[in-house]
Amino acid sequence: MAPETFNAKTTLATLPPELLAQIVVHLDTARAISHLASTCRKAYAFVENDGFRIFVQTRFPYIRPPTKPSPSFWKEAAHGITSLSKNWDRKAFVAWSINPQKEISQDLRSQRSRGRPVQVGQTMGFTPVIDSYEAWYGGDWSSRKEVVAWGAGAALYMRGKIMGKNKKHKWQSSDMGHLKGINAHKQRYAYAIYNEKGAHEGLDDITTVSLLPQYGLDDPEQVIIGKASGGLSLISLSTETAQSKILSSYETQGRPVRSAATKSESNPLLAACLSDSTIALYPIDPTSSQVQPISQVSANPFNQSRTWCSRFLRHDRLIVGLGPSQEPLHVYNIGQGEIKQEKVRVLELSDFSANARLDLRTENGVRSATSVYSLAPIDVSSSAGRAEENMFLSGAYDGLTCLHDLRSANSIAAVFRDPVDTFSPIYSLLSIGTERFVAGGARHSIIKVFDLRMPGGKLYHAADLEPCSGASDNRPRNFKSGKWLSCCEYHYDSKHRRRGWNVFLRPKDNSSRRVTESPVYALSRPSQCSPTFFAGVESTVLQLDMLSIMDEHPDPLFKYGQAKTGSKHDVERKWDPQGNVLCLPMYEHDTGPVNLVKQRKVEYTQGLIEGWDERWKPEEPRPVDDRRRHHSWGLV
Repeated sequence: MAPETFNAKTTLATLPPELLAQIVVHLDTARAISHLASTCRKAYAFVENDGFRIFVQTRFPYIRPPTKPSPSFWKEAAHGITSLSKNWDRKAFVAWSINPQKEISQDLRSQRSRGRPVQVGQTMGFTPVIDSYEAWYGGDWSSRKEVVAWGAGAALYMRGKIMGKNKKHKWQSSDMGHLKGINAHKQRYAYAIYNEKGAHEGLDDITTVSLLPQYGLDDPEQVIIGKASGGLSLISLSTETAQSKILSSYETQGRPVRSAATKSESNPLLAACLSDSTIALYPIDPTSSQVQPISQVSANPFNQSRTWCSRFLRHDRLIVGLGPSQEPLHVYNIGQGEIKQEKVRVLELSDFSANARLDLRTENGVRSATSVYSLAPIDVSSSAGRAEENMFLSGAYDGLTCLHDLRSANSIAAVFRDPVDTFSPIYSLLSIGTERFVAGGARHSIIKVFDLRMPGGKLYHAADLEPCSGASDNRPRNFKSGKWLSCCEYHYDSKHRRRGWNVFLRPKDNSSRRVTESPVYALSRPSQCSPTFFAGVESTVLQLDMLSIMDEHPDPLFKYGQAKTGSKHDVERKWDPQGNVLCLPMYEHDTGPVNLVKQRKVEYTQGLIEGWDERWKPEEPRPVDDRRRHHSWGLV
């Protein structure tokens, strides 16, 4: 501003909206936005109308609002999404099994022998495959419908949950007994079960589940299921009436369905991996009872490997993971309803092999090969418009998780490895915005949480709300300016020294050895703003809600479940009236000794580890032979 036009009496009340917006962009916390609103009437009106929206879209650009957000949406969104970020940083979550019946695992295990001419019985439980979604049915933050579906042997289980302020919605029937109810947060839920007549456990196991989002509260859900026996169909299943029917059957010529992926934009498509090598593309049309593939390609023409997984990246690109191979990632273009025969990219992982257990002989000698079992696109979309998605994660047989960017000439942009459980294959992946991701290991029912560390991926830090520790001895100094890089050691660590952590998913304390040693077969999250994600281990699906029981200002989704008095009885009544909440062990990624901690019961509200959720307690160290650490997990 020129000196002759400078007004010494310029205040917030006289600033134009453009400058107020610039102020909001540089504020680090939602609390600072609220303090800005308390300065004057003009600032209050701006913050209520635009301030919280700018804050959320700046700090959490991957959040997509409802079509018509309510006046209070962005303020509640700032509250909810910052609470979620804080709970991830504090490792605060509540976990339990979501099987609708206590007898479900035993029933399915006892039935899996049917249709098997050789085996009298099967020694393992079902291998779950999971999909979920979340849709807004209103304009406020809490008005959501959540649906999760999973395959349990030859049966499909589904749960629908209605959250928010919808008081008029009532279940149309009450004959489902314990399969319907209202939880402690006043959220309505209902289960539905689908099992085709004549289906044989083991032979007709469900191998893939894909939900198609439905936005009406009373609309039956539509889900695509693929089976090991070759069945691939679109079914309609209502969680309210438990009625089901087959809408479409997809021709597979009896080939087993290994995996499938869907895209729900205009011109919905289904890509299915059939048998060991064929990728078939189908249109999704609920009005067509019989559907033929419109295009097919062979990802493995010489039958040297098997296709394991597939995911859509953007609306016109498909990624396929296969192996064992030197080039276990194939990227295909989809144009005018068909898969192009020529691959866009073929990506190698051999240069980063963690443990060369498989070999392929070439003219240049022996090179390592691996298999890709899981894929997870990185959602870099913003509320201003869908960005070109070029980044994704892959989980490999040799224990590596790799970040790929199709804009780069290199096959791999970054590599992530657990320094303790290093060589376990990665069976499942789940991206959490642009900040972190979760990987499901092949042993010990373990999930691994990694800091993604993408440039600009971490735009909000919950520690900014906490007071300064005053410690500064160990902080690095900027030698050019002579200034510290952060105000104190605590705040520096929270931003620059974030470490990953692993959790052992044990459905109950007396779980069988098979369950405690199970792979994490599937991971699913309903949406990028959901505090919930699901994990599937043998015979069980677990739900993990990222929340702190004693949070004084919880996400509006859980405000009805908070314990007000802090007494043991009040906390138990609100959070664990039936004793279903799990107490899980975990440890942080580190190259030194493994320090195991374990969750306590919900009534413990006094924190024992600074910066962690109140339920965590350090375990007493147990001596263990380092040579057995990767095999027996004597620490656990």
